[in-house]
Amino acid sequence: AVVSTQSTGKCGPRLSDASAAKLGHRYVVMRTSARQHEHDSNRRLSIPITVRQLESIVRIAEALAKMRLEPFTTDADVEESLRLFQVSTLESAMSGSLSGVEGLTALEDQEEVRKVEKQLKQRFPIGSQVSESRIIQDFTKQRFTERSVRTVLNIMIRRGELQHRMQRKVVLRVK
Repeated sequence: AVVSTQSTGKCGPRLSDASAAKLGHRYVVMRTSARQHEHDSNRRLSIPITVRQLESIVRIAEALAKMRLEPFTTDADVEESLRLFQVSTLESAMSGSLSGVEGLTALEDQEEVRKVEKQLKQRFPIGSQVSESRIIQDFTKQRFTERSVRTVLNIMIRRGELQHRMQRKVVLRVK
C-alpha cells in the first residue's frame, strides 16, 4: 500500500487509557520481579527498571500504532513493546550479557573501575597533565584491563574532572 508523506507527518498516536493502565500494571510487575531476582541471586541487575525504560516502552507502542496510522495505541501495541523490551533488555541484564556495554558493567568490573579511579586520583593531583597512553600503559602493567582504565577516563571527563589536551593525547586533571 502506498502511504502519502502528508498522512504520516500528521499521525502522532498517543497511549489509550486502557493501554496506559495495562502498561502501568506491567511496569509494577516488572519492577517487583526485578527486585525479587536481585534478592534471590544476591546481586544487583545491570539495568534497573526505571521510568526512562517505561518511556521507551511507550515510544515503541506509539511507533507501532503510527505504522498503522492509528490515533491511539492498542493492547497489542503495548504487548509487543513489552515483549521487545523483555527480550532485548531484561533477559540480557538478568543473564549478565550486557557487561561491557557503556554504563552497564558486571559487579566485578565495577569494582575494578572503582579501584582504577581511586588510584588515578591518588597518583595524579589536580593540575597535573599526563599522556593518556602513559596512563593506560601504567595501569595495564598493574593488571587492570584497558577497558576499565578507558571507562574511568571517560567517566571523569564527563564529570568534568579531567579534560583532554593536545589533540586528545594528554589529559589534565581539573577537579
